[in-house]
Amino acid sequence: MVADDTDHDRVAMIQHLDPDRVDEYLEAHENVPDAVAEQMRASGVETFELFVEDDISVGYLEVEDFERYVAEYSENPECEKWEREVGEYKRSGVETDDAEIPTMDHVWSLDDATE
Repeated sequence: MVADDTDHDRVAMIQHLDPDRVDEYLEAHENVPDAVAEQMRASGVETFELFVEDDISVGYLEVEDFERYVAEYSENPECEKWEREVGEYKRSGVETDDAEIPTMDHVWSLDDATE
C-alpha cells in the first residue's frame, strides 16, 4: 500500500481464482450489487479497477484511508455477503471472517521517473 501526497492511499490487491470458475467470477462482476458500490464510495474509494488474466485477479484502488475503508466495508452485511459469494471462485484473496485483504508493495511509478 502506498500513501502519497494527494491525501489518499493507492492500493493493489492480488487474488488467485479457481481456474475452473474464472468465467463464473467474471459473470458475477457483471452484476455487482448497488449496495457494494455505494459502500465503497461512502468509505472513501475514489477509484477502483479490477483486472483479470487467466486465474489471477488484480484490483487497484485509490481511497482516502485504506484502513477506514476496510473497516467500514467489512461491517456492511451486504458487502460481507458479496465477498462470501465471490469468495467461492477464489483460491486465495479476501477473507470475509477477518476482512484481510492481501496487498502488494509499490515498487515504481511513472511519476517517479525523471525527464
